[in-house]
Amino acid sequence: MISATRRVAAGIQDLIARDRVAPGGRLPTEHALSRRFRVSRPIVREAIQTLKTLGVVESRPKTGLRVLPFDPGPLFDQMIPRIRTGEERAELYEFRCLLEPAALRLVALRAPRERLEELERMLRAPLPRGRAAVREGFARDVAFHEGLWRLAGNRFLWSLRGLLVRYFADIGRNVPEAVVRRTNAQHLAIVRALKAGDLNRAVRMLNRNLGTFRPNGRKA
Repeated sequence: MISATRRVAAGIQDLIARDRVAPGGRLPTEHALSRRFRVSRPIVREAIQTLKTLGVVESRPKTGLRVLPFDPGPLFDQMIPRIRTGEERAELYEFRCLLEPAALRLVALRAPRERLEELERMLRAPLPRGRAAVREGFARDVAFHEGLWRLAGNRFLWSLRGLLVRYFADIGRNVPEAVVRRTNAQHLAIVRALKAGDLNRAVRMLNRNLGTFRPNGRKA
């Protein structure tokens, strides 16, 4: 049997859809929602908290309850703490290897040349030496992959960045400086292939790049 909290949370989402409440639009007060759904205000608060966690609404003093722009990212990010085993990491890695080359095809279709040039300038800048190179290299790694995912122009793809980009960056920081430099060079080659209109080369280089941080747990 569905709980009262889940029923109210679903009811509020139905209300948003039925009344076409735009992002930033206000919703009824807790008291009004309590009367509408015939439940206590604590249950309404629990339902609102559920929707806050999902990134559906926000509430602020004096402004009340408002609808947030659609972003499935928080929902995907909730999966990250539940990834515990090597097999789970390997399966997630497989998913990324299937998805990111497809995203690159969207980038080739949609990315303005000036945005690719911005990525190229970032990657072309000299890296420092030692541990500073590793820190800078990882920051560039995240910026590069997130930059590609944003340029793909698909909100569902972009919302997976925490799960499929930052997650692997966070678990792969202890690598030699030489690997970081090689990775940066691969990223630069990918961007230059995209600028040249050579999508096949860009995809080959991306697949090689993704293989650098293959997790243990499942055979390739």
